[in-house]
Amino acid sequence: MVLWGLVLLGIFITVKGDERGARVRRIVGGDPAIAPPEDDPVVFTRFNGKSARVLGVRDLPHYVFRGVRYGHPPVGKERFLRPRQYFLEGFENATHFPSPCVQPVPGQNTVLGKEDCLFLNIFTPTLPTGTEGLPVIVWIHGGGFRYGSASQYGVRHLVGKQVVVVTIQYRLGSLGFLSTGTKTLPGNAALWDMVLAVQWTRNYIGFFGGNPHRIVVMGHGSGASSAIMVALSNVAKGLTSGIVAMSGSSLSRFAVDDAPKSTAVEVADANGCPTGSELTMVRCLQNLSPASIIKVDSSIETERMTKQGFLSGLAGKLGSAPVFEGRRDGRSLPPVSEKEPLNDPDSSHSKIPLLTGITKDETKRACQNQFKDEIIKNLKKIPDFLDKVVVKNLQSALGIEFNKNTSAGNLLGLLDTNQFKNYLSYQKDNLVQGLGKISEATSDALFNVPALLTADAWSKQDAPSFLYRFEHAGKLGKGSNFLKGLPLIGNTSQNDASDGTVSHGDELAYLFESQDMEGRSIQSDSGNPDDDRVREFFTQMVTDFARFGKVRLGDQDVKPFSINDNNFIEVSPKPKVSRDFRYCEMGLWLGLAQRLQTNTCKLFQVLDATPLGTLGSGTQKLGQTIGKVGGDSKKLLPSLGIGR
Repeated sequence: MVLWGLVLLGIFITVKGDERGARVRRIVGGDPAIAPPEDDPVVFTRFNGKSARVLGVRDLPHYVFRGVRYGHPPVGKERFLRPRQYFLEGFENATHFPSPCVQPVPGQNTVLGKEDCLFLNIFTPTLPTGTEGLPVIVWIHGGGFRYGSASQYGVRHLVGKQVVVVTIQYRLGSLGFLSTGTKTLPGNAALWDMVLAVQWTRNYIGFFGGNPHRIVVMGHGSGASSAIMVALSNVAKGLTSGIVAMSGSSLSRFAVDDAPKSTAVEVADANGCPTGSELTMVRCLQNLSPASIIKVDSSIETERMTKQGFLSGLAGKLGSAPVFEGRRDGRSLPPVSEKEPLNDPDSSHSKIPLLTGITKDETKRACQNQFKDEIIKNLKKIPDFLDKVVVKNLQSALGIEFNKNTSAGNLLGLLDTNQFKNYLSYQKDNLVQGLGKISEATSDALFNVPALLTADAWSKQDAPSFLYRFEHAGKLGKGSNFLKGLPLIGNTSQNDASDGTVSHGDELAYLFESQDMEGRSIQSDSGNPDDDRVREFFTQMVTDFARFGKVRLGDQDVKPFSINDNNFIEVSPKPKVSRDFRYCEMGLWLGLAQRLQTNTCKLFQVLDATPLGTLGSGTQKLGQTIGKVGGDSKKLLPSLGIGR
């Protein structure tokens, strides 16, 4: 009788509904529940002892759950601290995109967004069907750690490939990354936001049709470097099954702040906060309006660019960014980023697949637009500007130093800047050629070298890595549709592709539809058949990787990256696998003697005046010979075999 009463009670329980009326909730163990109507997606969750009813919307052809909270508000005394996980409970209205995190309005002395911004959006082609669920992509937006939102990126084309996509928000600027490198202000609060969002996804995504054991973390630019640091962090161990890093890695110049305390003191001074006591400084900063902190970030960025020049705008590092925390932060808490993850060859959790790549002209549009006048002025005014200034500063940005206590082996070490003359030669009265050479050099040093080193580091960890180069200059939106405000992008829309340029962010339009910060469409697709072919291949490549951990071309699996082949995927209307990724250019920047001795690289004539008596036989590894890569806090440990 009691059991029968419980059954009757379960049948007649109704859940409070919206304007479309109540829906019946059946108890576990009864008849199968009726599938939710297509225009009324409701998901019931139960985790950590809490139950929730989550109402989303139908955005044909998929379901969307917008503005789902994953972290408690990081405001007041919780500003700068690690986030606290939010567990779904009661009725959750997920029908509206969230406000973005506080950030500057490009080109204006104002800000937008809210400090209470730890939300994510879930896009799924189907609600749970009783199977293991679909692969999941967690998207970490780029924007130089200062710009962007979870709602800017329309994912219709990705979701159409039968994957679940989760787009996340994290604290930006000094609100997310301010650090003194001490226990008082250890930093990396935003990296903890990302880790928490991935953990939240692991806990809940099964209720939304995703497979919690098949989660790929994916990002662009600063989002790519963050994706690698998050996925390989000890605190996120086992949460991810792969990484997609677009135009960025943890070896990128912009990935970390090597001098976080000076940035923190600048932020405090400009806001009138005392700096003698770190605790007093932090408490003062916690009582300021978020807008005042973000506006100071903009002032610091402008001041640093004015002082350091256009290379700082291309390379980043103009404000607060992630830091390497060391083994402990002084509070007996584990770090999210103890050290450069690629330096740990014994880290078994790094044996997950990686798909990484760049565009063919990462910095070209910036060199020919917002930095054009400054570059031309320097080309006219400074003798040997390219090799004496640009190359020297880029070598410093790479952070490569030759360990003179080690046999030279296959390395010349850090080449003298004079050795770059043939690589950078142009007619002195042709400033357009000069601009092109600067864009080539900066793209190689700031993007291609980190991509190559990262792909190779993975291959040395017995984990498959795949390298691509996006080469299609189509008619779809450019990087400015997604990354406006980033110094590398500028504040104006630049959609002209008539010169064949494919710069930073231009590939995003082939995965995502561009939207404003709150999810409203800002551009309709107006591509051509070639654009359609590239989008079809690019989305398929990414979703195949999410599903299988590998890449296919036609009906064949693509061979993982090998330093012997330098193999990479050309993303174009007719995609193909090519070899010798920037073979001689990478040899020049990294001082790889064996490459530079080949007939292939004879054009550069680098070794003509260089003693070759101690060059060795080709068995030594770059990682054993280079002193350090990527600045004071980074080392290239995964040995880059020389090959060939």
